[in-house]
Amino acid sequence: MKICLDVKCTGCAACVNACKRRCISMREDELGALHPIVDENKCIQCGLCSKVCPNNLELAFHYPKTCYASWIKDSEKRKICASGGIGTILSEYVLGIGGVVFGSRYNDSLVPIMNYTESVLDLDYFKGSRYVQSIVGNETFQKVKAFLNDGRMVLFVGTPCQVAGLMGFLRKEYENLITVDLICHGVSPTKYLMEEIGWLSQKYHIKGIKDIRFRGNDGNNYRLTLWNKDSRKLFPGTNYREKILRLSESQQYYITGFLKGITMRENCYTCNYARPERISDITIGDFIGLGREVPFSYPTNNVSSVLINTPKGEDFYKKVSEIQYDLVNVERNYEERLKYRPSLMEPFKRHKLNYKFVKLYKKYGYLKAIHLTLWSVMLVKQMKVYLHVWTYIYRIPRKVYRLLIQKS
Repeated sequence: MKICLDVKCTGCAACVNACKRRCISMREDELGALHPIVDENKCIQCGLCSKVCPNNLELAFHYPKTCYASWIKDSEKRKICASGGIGTILSEYVLGIGGVVFGSRYNDSLVPIMNYTESVLDLDYFKGSRYVQSIVGNETFQKVKAFLNDGRMVLFVGTPCQVAGLMGFLRKEYENLITVDLICHGVSPTKYLMEEIGWLSQKYHIKGIKDIRFRGNDGNNYRLTLWNKDSRKLFPGTNYREKILRLSESQQYYITGFLKGITMRENCYTCNYARPERISDITIGDFIGLGREVPFSYPTNNVSSVLINTPKGEDFYKKVSEIQYDLVNVERNYEERLKYRPSLMEPFKRHKLNYKFVKLYKKYGYLKAIHLTLWSVMLVKQMKVYLHVWTYIYRIPRKVYRLLIQKS
């Protein structure tokens, strides 16, 4: 039994959460991506799984009413946040009024999952971008519904397809639910990251990993870094040789494949939610292009775009802004944010190397496939690192350096 087309399935797990017979499970396909599989021996053909699947529904999309350039002023609080720290400030507000926050975090096995917290003390676990699919559990949406029915305020922060999955599962509006979707580049299957971490741990003899980061206001933007429980970086290392040569750049296979659009889930290349109209009450993401054409009076680094999409979202964000004095909002024209098209006007484009990766993956699995696919790309990266070092050591003029970089 097919719930929806495989190429459109996002792995949101709405069907798994809805099935009262528990006859649906999420399993990896031939490329390691999670898809629902129905146990025909248990299935009673009630059709509920198809009814809640967002790919089979006419969902409500909203054109943003207001667009803000926003950030929180507390630099320490923002240090491991992906951008302006808006998710953190929204979560603090909801928890402060006795609500519940659902979002992405790592479990004890470092698997990214959708989970919830009722305590501000746990918020650090939910901070930062995760360039990977966070697994929605068999009961995640059921727990959201239970909290809502108990009258609790619930903030759900996730990718647009996860929000769509929740809306499909709930099948009605709740005044005490605020949904926040992330402007999403796409996601790679969870299996890829797990194998990458295993490979790095073995290669560099890394032990005690407690956190995996891809973004942050701590100088580690767009790089995969591994940390222990005391927030000391384990990979890339911090020895003098690596500081100079940045040899770890040639080991950034996972994030390179992700950022270039080589290793994402198939549905991400035709995403239904990469459009100006949004699925949630509020949308947050990087404010790419801020100040390029219309002057902006503040620093533009690590500023979030906040899109207010519904009256409920507008009322909620107004309350947050009134009580959270650390939050700065500067209203901007939505057209300014739309100028950067990927992930907001259209899905992120499939890289031509994706076809090579898929072919190799089916033959060798993730690790060998990604190394064979990216070997020339990583070689160029390392050449640029050495050129940078030579420029520094031998005082090569910057014009010559730029010329060498272009040729490489």
